Amino acid sequence: MAHDQRPRIPILLLKTRSAPDDTYEDYFSTFARNRYEPVFVPVLEHRFKQDALDQVRQMITGGSFVSRRGPGAAAYGAMIFTSQRAVEAFTRVVEEICVEGSHSLDKLLPQSVPLYVVGPATARGLGALSLRCPILGGETGNSDALSAYILDHYSSLHRGFVKPALLFLVGDKRRDTIPRTLQSQDLALERRSKVDELIVYETGEMRSFQTEFSSIWQKNAETQTLRQWVVVFSPTGCKAMLESLGVLDGKTGRVSRLGSNARSILVATIGPTTRDYLISEFGFTPDVCAEKPSPEGVASGIEAYTQDSTYKAPDAIYSSPSRGEDVAGGTKRKAAASDSPKRDRKTQKKQPTIEEALHKQTDMQQDGETQELPANEEVKKTEKHDGERADTVDDPAKPETNGEGAIEESSQREKVLPSNILEKGVVYFLARNRNNFDTAESVGDLQRSYFVLRPFPRGGKLGEGPLQDLANNRLLALPKKTFPKSHNDRFMAFVEKAKTTIQELKDNFFKAEEYETKTAGTRHTEPITVVGEGVYAITRTEDRTTHLAYALTIPSELGEVQEDLGLRSQGSFVISIKNPERPGPANARLPEGPGFPKEIIEHFRGLAWSEVKPKYLDYPNAQILLIGEDLETATEPTTKDTRAKKETPKEELEQLEREDHLRVKGLRGDDSVFEDLRISKKDYPQVPTTW
Repeated sequence: MAHDQRPRIPILLLKTRSAPDDTYEDYFSTFARNRYEPVFVPVLEHRFKQDALDQVRQMITGGSFVSRRGPGAAAYGAMIFTSQRAVEAFTRVVEEICVEGSHSLDKLLPQSVPLYVVGPATARGLGALSLRCPILGGETGNSDALSAYILDHYSSLHRGFVKPALLFLVGDKRRDTIPRTLQSQDLALERRSKVDELIVYETGEMRSFQTEFSSIWQKNAETQTLRQWVVVFSPTGCKAMLESLGVLDGKTGRVSRLGSNARSILVATIGPTTRDYLISEFGFTPDVCAEKPSPEGVASGIEAYTQDSTYKAPDAIYSSPSRGEDVAGGTKRKAAASDSPKRDRKTQKKQPTIEEALHKQTDMQQDGETQELPANEEVKKTEKHDGERADTVDDPAKPETNGEGAIEESSQREKVLPSNILEKGVVYFLARNRNNFDTAESVGDLQRSYFVLRPFPRGGKLGEGPLQDLANNRLLALPKKTFPKSHNDRFMAFVEKAKTTIQELKDNFFKAEEYETKTAGTRHTEPITVVGEGVYAITRTEDRTTHLAYALTIPSELGEVQEDLGLRSQGSFVISIKNPERPGPANARLPEGPGFPKEIIEHFRGLAWSEVKPKYLDYPNAQILLIGEDLETATEPTTKDTRAKKETPKEELEQLEREDHLRVKGLRGDDSVFEDLRISKKDYPQVPTTW
């Protein structure tokens, strides 16, 4: 009995309590002989959109889920839920219909309509409604697994090319994993399913969170509580939590000291995404990371930590480094291993908010953590020009900028550069006519389109003259010939050459060639045509997606050629890179893979697609996916940069565009591209504005 009479250990759950009941509360109320006392500290507040709820009600009562005679009978054949808030919104609608009493839910939502869920909380919430609809997918745990489950199950229910759409009830901040996967052009037509997303609630960070959190843990400390656990479910609120504990340095925004009252507080994360965010953004290593995003996963981690024979008294808010590790000041992280001596390093600041909650990490706040992207790399510390310490990752291809040329380095420019610009430089858009076609009259007359990326240092800016060759150029090919114009366009591209010189491209790619064939005799390959030149930036937004944003300088006036190819004066694409170990469609496979090293393969975590880190593009045969989007999406500033009053990615891109415009104007206008590429104007077509 003495064991049961010990004071209960507070476990602060940084989430909103789920309704009608909460799996974390249920589990920890009885776990370890009632040893823990669960306390909810909401980080987010949710507001339902009444107009959307009315729309759902109209869909149900109007028979959108009811099959009738004839093909394509029902508008929707299933519903998808990945958050408890969406379940609560749906519950409101169902209860209103029940109270009205004029409709039969058994007929409006028949047994033939599955309700797909991502975790046990959503499953339990829907189960409380006692609908005839089967509730499926509760064991999947994340959006990737649920997407795979729906692909197989829904295709088995509706065979053939025509099937009802799926209705996906979501919040205003969410990921597109499920609709992207189910509607992927890489799928066979009979496996694709249309997904209609409907935003039924909006989410914002609760202003009172830090005050409430501080009040709770400080009150516990005043009662001589020897230990408290904090469970973090998303990056939202992490900074406020650490500020409350008094462990953040006011100047660097990173953990550098212990709070005098926080030594007994231990931190667990629901999964590796939140853990990596705490490490990369604040230099803070949580004590536990759950292996599975569930109450059992969190409890298992806490129990293992408590019973670990190496565990010492909780004298630190974060774990101390192991002996023998080369540790950067203020963190537990091991210094990155040195690269080849032939390669220099390029500092690159880690992204401030890996999501701010899975599209600000909200939808998975209740059921666990959905992961799409690889874990952050080992980080190290470097000194910035203003003495501020910043996270950086190894970039083995930092070019030398010695010698004359337009690219200049500026420490001041690097200081104000947005942290979510991963790379910037000059881009060329190219095309090659089909064999023996001297003039292309349409896109159909093109053999293939290409683009060349010429990156330069983060602090780089453009001065006068042609560009010096930094020998770090990349050539990428587009089999589709055109660039995606909207979010519905998803085109593959391939890295043909990487870490190459302009001279090598000139000798082995740009020029025309003649060759002999056994059947057709002498064949002629046309020279490349430059259809555009400008500046670009690879960005990473807070929803954990990467983008390729660009602004064209040449031609000075865009024409039909650029429009037909899908180019704009300013544009951008969502870009993802393919895991070469995951098979793709037969028509999109290359004879050889990119030969990624083990550490890059591990970053995919078995997923088919990942965000693009610039160094991934330095491997020939790497495959990327381009998705059309608006420039505004790609150039959104991060929350941290906005608070620090840094310039935005769009401002940096526009500044580069102005510099390139002045540079080109000082050379030969649209013909400047030939000087940049070190090719003779007379041997190549001029930049066209019409076919």
